[in-house]
Amino acid sequence: MAHSDQAIAGTPTPTQARGGINLTGNQWKVLWCCALAGMLETMDLYLIGFVLADITGPWGLSYGVSAAILLASGVGAIFGALTWGHIADSIGRKKAFLITILICSLSSIALAFTPSGDWVFLAIVRTILGFGAGGFFLFIMLVQEFAPAANRGMVSGIVSTAAASGLMLGALAGSFLMPILGWRGMFALGVLPALAGILAFYLMPESPRWALAKGYVEQGRKALRWALGENADIEPIVQAYSKVEKQPGWGEVFKLPRSLIVGTVVNYCVVTGFYGAVLWAPTLIGQVLHLESSEASKVMLGISIAGLCSRFLTGLLADAVGRRTCGAFSAAAAAICLVLAALVAHGDLLSREMFWLPFGAALVLADSSFAVLALYTSELWPSKLRGRGSGINYGIGGIGKIMGPLGLAVAVGSTNMIRPAATVDSIVPAFGYLAIMFGVAALFYVFVARETRGKTFEEIDNKSSA
Repeated sequence: MAHSDQAIAGTPTPTQARGGINLTGNQWKVLWCCALAGMLETMDLYLIGFVLADITGPWGLSYGVSAAILLASGVGAIFGALTWGHIADSIGRKKAFLITILICSLSSIALAFTPSGDWVFLAIVRTILGFGAGGFFLFIMLVQEFAPAANRGMVSGIVSTAAASGLMLGALAGSFLMPILGWRGMFALGVLPALAGILAFYLMPESPRWALAKGYVEQGRKALRWALGENADIEPIVQAYSKVEKQPGWGEVFKLPRSLIVGTVVNYCVVTGFYGAVLWAPTLIGQVLHLESSEASKVMLGISIAGLCSRFLTGLLADAVGRRTCGAFSAAAAAICLVLAALVAHGDLLSREMFWLPFGAALVLADSSFAVLALYTSELWPSKLRGRGSGINYGIGGIGKIMGPLGLAVAVGSTNMIRPAATVDSIVPAFGYLAIMFGVAALFYVFVARETRGKTFEEIDNKSSA
């Protein structure tokens, strides 16, 4: 077997260097295209937070209206995940990837032409934007289907880190470009993801795994040669997909209950816990540590940078020690840190000045959990169902973005079901609720999930068919 073929199959080679990273030049192209698209699309999605700060007063927006505008993209993303998973299995990963980018860019440009004061138009277009962004999981799926089995964690970690950095990029744009461009100019920045789409259109072919699973053998061979080199022995991979059966529908997803249950439960719990914690973070840091909002923002910036590093490092660790180990550890440790943070803030443990330490650790570990989630969800499914299965998992996970704040409201007895006020008195039941979410995810990693580290997608396909 040629060295290039081993790069995609995940078999160690004598010439494997650079810290165990074994990507060809063209595999790096796929990785950077997907990472750039993820970063710019996430920036696109979160620019609304900075724009709202500028228009809420002049437009006379109530809190409820502002919340509806913010939640609109989350609702769209739930339906988007289901739709794009189906499309990715039907017409191809690359085509679906490009269409989602196009929808996000066009929607953001449309937002730049929002009639002044028309919040309904803003919410509707934000829903469409969220619908497109609901296909983000395709970015990770696409790069994984080109990557070596031994490095799928690393490449997923890079894309996940790039996507998370989009929020910080949006914050920089809001700080330095908003005064120059205004809110319409900020929305016009939404054209940037289209640049990543153009690069992807010209630089990379369709996923070889998708083509082979669909029976497009020559297209699959061509994509493999592009990824691995003309001299690579690609026939073992091609032969693994030699028996193409009737193309599956949604019913096939439910014939793999373990993948369905693990994927949906872990996605829902981690997303709920993460967004619930992030929702309260800036306010609680200011309250407990008695900091001004500007100082609390600096603390959050430091925690966010640490979180970005954790996403990348978790991808590397997942390749070294396994998905289940990393997923269970990060989720369980996040749960423990949340409980400790609640006790410290409430005055039951140590000094309140130490609150930043367990709470910051919990947020960093939550980022780590997200990195495992992004990596592992795609690996749960065989190639013929990877889009639909991942779409269901991510769609149900998206509900967690809404249930995080709603669950917090119930836990603390708040009448505000959109964003319950963060107070030190309510922190114990609130963080207890979030800790339970992470704890359940950890239990599923330990007792239900199966390990996929180092397994080629062909091996995963055979295991799923067994």
